[in-house]
Amino acid sequence: MTAQQHCPCGLENTYDACCGLYHSGEADAPTAEKLMRSRYCAFVKKEYDYLEETLDPQTSFDFDHEGNREWADRMNLYKLEILRAEENGNKATIEFKAYYRENDAELVHHEVSKFRKQAGVWYFREGKVFKTT
Repeated sequence: MTAQQHCPCGLENTYDACCGLYHSGEADAPTAEKLMRSRYCAFVKKEYDYLEETLDPQTSFDFDHEGNREWADRMNLYKLEILRAEENGNKATIEFKAYYRENDAELVHHEVSKFRKQAGVWYFREGKVFKTT
């Protein structure tokens, strides 16, 4: 994918003008939804350090760097669908589906993610994964 193509997160911007800003550290995601989209994009672009950096500091000790890398390397993510996004002060909940191919099978990762804003920065807190279909 070139920098001129749409960002993998599904928004109309180019990667450099969208999630690339967050992955490079030029900016923090301004909303929980943009953080969630940038984390999806990080799986697509293999930006594993970004995934760890955007974890809530209170839960980051649980991050399985190698497990996430192995999972992302096995699959080909191709579509993100936001089902619900609710932001309330310093907390947010986002339900989404990530569509991907793995071993010639088309699968869907369905998750409800919780986010927390601390010192003006959004962090991923936890996710509840529904059965993959």
